[in-house]
Amino acid sequence: MNKDIIDERLKQQIRLVFGRNLKRLREKAKLSQIDLGLESGITHNFINDIEHSKRGVSLDTIAKLSKALNVSPHTFFIEDEGALEKDLTPYPEHIESLIKAVEDFRSHYE
Repeated sequence: MNKDIIDERLKQQIRLVFGRNLKRLREKAKLSQIDLGLESGITHNFINDIEHSKRGVSLDTIAKLSKALNVSPHTFFIEDEGALEKDLTPYPEHIESLIKAVEDFRSHYE
């Protein structure tokens, strides 16, 4: 099988899991897409696209959504709905510095 096809399928699976979890967490927090947008600084249109697996997200976007929903970033990547409910780890305050370090590292090697 072509590596590009496998990579695209993996990306789509990640987008699907992320989008489903974003919607579940947003609804659990009783927030509309507009409310989450105001809390996170992300447009409600972009949030809608993420929830429908139409767009991927950057580390900055993950950090903003994590903070707005008060969950750890890894929570968006949990595939099992039951496990998602059990693992609603609060957003760690140090995550922003970790994300910045990763982005600095990436930009250094690009």
